[in-house]
Amino acid sequence: NCNPRIGDVIQKLAPFLKMYGEYVKNFDKAVELITAWSEKSPPFQELIADIQKRKVCANLTLQHHMLEPVQRIPRYELLLKDYVRKLPPQSPDRGDAEKALEMIFMVAKHSNAAIAEMERLQNLWVVYQRLGLEDDIVDPSNELIKEGPIQKISTRNNSTSEKYLFL
Repeated sequence: NCNPRIGDVIQKLAPFLKMYGEYVKNFDKAVELITAWSEKSPPFQELIADIQKRKVCANLTLQHHMLEPVQRIPRYELLLKDYVRKLPPQSPDRGDAEKALEMIFMVAKHSNAAIAEMERLQNLWVVYQRLGLEDDIVDPSNELIKEGPIQKISTRNNSTSEKYLFL
């Protein structure tokens, strides 16, 4: 009652929040799968509709509930920023709260990096498909730097031709 603290508690839990990066990374694919199965499977659609009608779902769709974990890390970050800002300078929780905020910031950075990596691999997969290489496994060390049309100029026969380049 005298010295309420949350900084030390969040510090203990922050390392476990990195798992949200994996969830966030796969979120779009999960939503696509639910949409696809809802369209092609009436029993699946009925099951989802029955679940969503339950009082515990509060009239929200499955997609709304799935979005909650995606929003959790940014909410923690905002909460801690506000908490630290309003915390008296001499508070015994100041040091722990600032450290917790730094840890949450790193978790958010990790989640954003996971999203960027997933998008990078998806872009690479699209290129593999366009080149007819979809049976090959995407090499994660490959990186798509740039793509687009170019003009090849031949000085030998003084001609140009359109090409499409993948870097």
